[in-house]
Amino acid sequence: MDKTTPLVWTVCMLVLVGCGAEHPPAVAGELRIQVASEIPITDPITMTLYEVEGDATLPHPGRVQRRGGFSISFPKHSYEIDLDEDIPLGGLPDDDDWILNANYIDKTFMRHVLAYDLFREMHPDNRAAHYRFVNLYLNDEYNGLYVLMEKLDKSSLRVKGKDPESVIFKEPPVFITDPFTPQNPENYYQQTHPKRKDRDKSEFIAGVKTFIETTDDAVFAARVGQVFDIRNIIDWHLLLLLLNNSDGVRKNFYLYKVDARTPLRIAPWDYDHAMGRDGDNELNMIRPLDPTRASLIRRLMALPTYRQALAQRWRQLNAPGGLFTPDALEGRVNQLQRQLLPLVGRNFERWPTDGPRYYDANSFEQEVDIIRQFFKLRHPQVAAQMEGF
Repeated sequence: MDKTTPLVWTVCMLVLVGCGAEHPPAVAGELRIQVASEIPITDPITMTLYEVEGDATLPHPGRVQRRGGFSISFPKHSYEIDLDEDIPLGGLPDDDDWILNANYIDKTFMRHVLAYDLFREMHPDNRAAHYRFVNLYLNDEYNGLYVLMEKLDKSSLRVKGKDPESVIFKEPPVFITDPFTPQNPENYYQQTHPKRKDRDKSEFIAGVKTFIETTDDAVFAARVGQVFDIRNIIDWHLLLLLLNNSDGVRKNFYLYKVDARTPLRIAPWDYDHAMGRDGDNELNMIRPLDPTRASLIRRLMALPTYRQALAQRWRQLNAPGGLFTPDALEGRVNQLQRQLLPLVGRNFERWPTDGPRYYDANSFEQEVDIIRQFFKLRHPQVAAQMEGF
């Protein structure tokens, strides 16, 4: 399937938020995973993924495993799939690595996709996962509504893999100054590209961390724009502030370098800890985050020029018709609600809204209203902060 076929345009028109349809009908893709045994947390097993599109069923061989950190304990599991070849799964850009996000803790199915859409639309160079809603079957049994997402890798981040200075890190502890226990001590900075055995970039990222923490103020101010894409960092900073993702300050992001000429950029990841809920599903409507817990933001906020640029960017995004205006935010929430309402009922029959790990038995509609109310509270909070700069 070529990316420009009518099928892909149909997917964009019907399914993907931001593809141009103001009120997309409720259409979800269908994926079926066939495996011979239970899917493990580690050591992926062989599977066949069947993609159902209309009357066609397309088999895609590959491997599958369960995924997640804190979410690994949720009853509805997320999966990582590695196909044998690059394909435009669900009409998304060609790749072989994909995430099937169970979205269990977020009954709205909106938090990830709202964050990713906003960040991508803030600037053409901002990267975030594209997605599609899909109904997933495991060995012919319905397993719920899922968010099929691109895995953030050299393809989706458009990293020039042959460039010797290109690199990707997943949640590197580069902004953390207090003691830190890595997930994998042998890969402390969680380098995902290139393979460390081929080109270990630990010394490079350790040097970035040292630059942030020890460089004197004058040198930091003069050189930080050479190390980091400050425009991208400002957009990330504002996304954190608006969506109140406290988990995203020091983790839940990818740090990457496209090539030798491009400074380091950030791509957001995992935003269920946002917009009125914490990552464990606790209600969090008014407790704001502190972005200066990240050493980079702490250093940047000491610079008057950065504070002024941050406030100026906020004003741009809140100009009439801007992405961050209250009307625009509410419109996005309403659009997603219309799209998802016909899709979520079957999921909640399979995974009830009063299931384990929830603090309450709120319905889909009640949870969507929490996001609406959150934006009404949070937007003026951020606006007031920006007025102080």
